[in-house]
Amino acid sequence: MRTFVILGVILILASIVGAKFAIDHQTSAGTSTHKNAGEANQPPDKIVCWGFFDVEPGEARLYPTQFGRVVEVKPENYQVKEAGEVLLQIDDKLAKLDVEKAKAAVKVAVNQLAEAQQLTEFYKLQKEQQEAAIRALDHERTTLELKRDREVLPLDNPKLAETIKRFYVEGLAQLDEKKKAETAKLNQLKLQDAKLKIDQAEADLDAKNVQLEQAQEMLKHFQIRAPSKGTVLRVHVRNGETLGPNPRIQAIDFLPDAEIVVKAEVLQEWGRFVKEKQYVEIEDDTYNGPIWKGEVKSISKWYAPTRSPVIEPLRYNDVRTLECIIRVEGGGSAKLIGQRVRAKIMIHN
Repeated sequence: MRTFVILGVILILASIVGAKFAIDHQTSAGTSTHKNAGEANQPPDKIVCWGFFDVEPGEARLYPTQFGRVVEVKPENYQVKEAGEVLLQIDDKLAKLDVEKAKAAVKVAVNQLAEAQQLTEFYKLQKEQQEAAIRALDHERTTLELKRDREVLPLDNPKLAETIKRFYVEGLAQLDEKKKAETAKLNQLKLQDAKLKIDQAEADLDAKNVQLEQAQEMLKHFQIRAPSKGTVLRVHVRNGETLGPNPRIQAIDFLPDAEIVVKAEVLQEWGRFVKEKQYVEIEDDTYNGPIWKGEVKSISKWYAPTRSPVIEPLRYNDVRTLECIIRVEGGGSAKLIGQRVRAKIMIHN
């Protein structure tokens, strides 16, 4: 029992020493070189901060907007050669049937528009025929009136003269009735607005085309397409798996093809000393490995909580930090996305 107590005390002391070492390491040599309170605002020679290898656009977490059964998915570490390549496909048979249905509706609307356009020519021809018939009746009436006016009635035969007069009166009356009927037909044709029918057919065709575009656009929502060149980092789904409408995690982690940088977070205490183009030494945070050279490329415009809070030894998640992007110079050893590093920003070069 005594042995366990001693080991516990040793463990506590080791934790305290380790925490103090980490704090001293984070705040760098700045505080250790302050000789008196008057030097408290003097910048340190360097600032040590944690960071990760990443690309500036960041990892993309992709998920389809339509749920269903997965029928195809690219494997992890798959290299995408061009933007738009399909990374994941959901079963879209019903959506494809909707596209075919919309295409059929467009064909029907096209035929209806053609019929409306033909109707215009039909109405035009009918009107011309009616107008010609009315003109013919007017001509026939004029001829009959001239003939009536030139007719010499037999005065010695009153009965025959009366018959001739009645013939002209009835003939003119019949012509007037025919003209009245033909005029009514012409007016009825004028009421048939062929342009209105064409406008309605065109509007219906536009609506059917929009429905077709919607159906075709819906097909894209059953896919995950690569936003750019890059690499499939991790796949969280499998063929045959059914994806629901409320995902717990993204389907694919995608890494855009871009320059690898370090996204480092400087504690607010030291953020004011960091400037662009300052020289940086970068080394792995877990072992004495290779050292990369770098330069501060850009600095965030605000102090914010750490971007990716994780529970790790000696890592603070409850402080404000200033994020900066560090350009890594040269190739050197392999730089893996997500690899935690220490970035030593040299304040005095």
